Amino acid sequence: MEQSTTSPKAVVIKTIYFYLVCFVALMTVVFSAADLINIALKTWIFTKADSTDYYYAPAVVCPAPADKSLSDTTTAQIKADCERQQKTNEELSENNRIAQKQSNVVRDISLIVVGIPLFLYHWRIVRKKNI
Repeated sequence: MEQSTTSPKAVVIKTIYFYLVCFVALMTVVFSAADLINIALKTWIFTKADSTDYYYAPAVVCPAPADKSLSDTTTAQIKADCERQQKTNEELSENNRIAQKQSNVVRDISLIVVGIPLFLYHWRIVRKKNI
């Protein structure tokens, strides 16, 4: 009959370690899945919840020409430039919003792909009591 050379203190530390890793991995998967559901709901169901109001595009202030000697053509050109800049800012804001959303989805999927095997491996060891 072979005696175990592991001290009771080491067994307690290993047990705490395995349960802690299981807990952290499980919480990672749960929060990532919840975030994916949140993104999906905002994208396809509650589209107003993901409006561009949250992603601020700075407004372009078109100054009134101080020089009264400018022609109407020059004034119209200044106004057109301001409107073009405002549209560019809005497009950049929309692109940034989409890029942020995609970045969040990639992060969440990565955490799930790592978290599930980590949890399953450690939980199997805990259930077999091979600590």
